[in-house]
Amino acid sequence: MKKILSLLLMLSVIMLMSVTASAQDWHDSFYESNNNWVHTHHNDIDSERGLPFAWHERYNSMKRHHHLERIHDEEFGGRFPGLHAYRWSSHEGFWHHGHHVKDAIFFYNENEELVSVGYMANGIFISFREDHESYENHDSFFFSWFLR
Repeated sequence: MKKILSLLLMLSVIMLMSVTASAQDWHDSFYESNNNWVHTHHNDIDSERGLPFAWHERYNSMKRHHHLERIHDEEFGGRFPGLHAYRWSSHEGFWHHGHHVKDAIFFYNENEELVSVGYMANGIFISFREDHESYENHDSFFFSWFLR
């Protein structure tokens, strides 16, 4: 019985470690010290209802239902360390804070789980994340990038 309990405890710890390791570390010094981002919404769960995707949904399952094109741009990637960016577009789109989003960037972590989505609205890049926080960035880099 002791061996079974020890085995269950060990499996629980391993599973907890894998879940923790798969989450994006938004407390990375890059994200905390970057003054270009303005925090706009805290614990923003309500605005995420009805989205055509789920947080931590894997890239392989998403690509079956959505067109995703990998972004191979070092400058873009440098603004989101540890993430892989994919361009997403849809005729139906989705609604987020009164914006009808038809073009967006989906960000996946190293485990290919969706952890953030960004889009342009009124010349501002809006990013909302799996931790239910939303941010704005007024950097013209994003505006010019979406014009491509």
